[in-house]
Amino acid sequence: MIFIMKIILSIILSDRIDKINSLTKAAEESFKNENYLESIENYRLLIDSFDYSNEKLYLNLAHSHLLSEDTLNAIENYNYASLTNNLKIKSIALQQLGNINERNNKLEEALSFYRESIIADNQNNDSKFNYELVKKKLDNKKEDKEKNKQKSNEKNQDNSSKEKKNDEKGKEDQKNNDNQKEKEDQKNNDNQKEKNQNNSEETVEEKLKKINMSKKKAEMILNALNNNEFQYIQQLKRKSNKKLNKNKPDW
Repeated sequence: MIFIMKIILSIILSDRIDKINSLTKAAEESFKNENYLESIENYRLLIDSFDYSNEKLYLNLAHSHLLSEDTLNAIENYNYASLTNNLKIKSIALQQLGNINERNNKLEEALSFYRESIIADNQNNDSKFNYELVKKKLDNKKEDKEKNKQKSNEKNQDNSSKEKKNDEKGKEDQKNNDNQKEKEDQKNNDNQKEKNQNNSEETVEEKLKKINMSKKKAEMILNALNNNEFQYIQQLKRKSNKKLNKNKPDW
């Protein structure tokens, strides 16, 4: 009975191994023929149905996902592949993660993956080349950033200097305008004073002319007024003398 069980298990195991080998071969053939979706299907069948996996399978599955433009699943399987003790496969998986990050312009992350890839396999010349390339990009980026910062500072200084000059010029212009206005006001005041003075200095002849009166007639009126005023004053004096002499009667 035990012998029979061993035979049955041997047959089942042999059949399982045959199917695994068959699926592995089919997946590799699909990959070579660039039929990446079929390759992915066969590799997934090995992992999910036969519970069979290793670093090489994960690496090839990641390649298939990457070439079919499924980056997220590619990253996941490259990470699985990088956990192996097989340093060559580990180095390749890390290199591919570096490539993905570089493609997405994540240069710091890419540089880190390339560094780890070189540490895993110092003979990986592709990772060495990519490491130097990304490092140069980062250095240039840093240099450009410093230049832009310097240009920005210089521009800010220029703007500040221009604003200061404009402010000073504005103050000077305002001062000049105020001085000019003050001069104009003074000039207007002087002109007005002169005009008023000229008006006050108008001749008697001009005034008489305005009221249509001759100079001779004006003199006659003036003389008459003076005579009347003189007579009035004399009368006031006589009345005053009468009041001061109390010894005499009022009449």
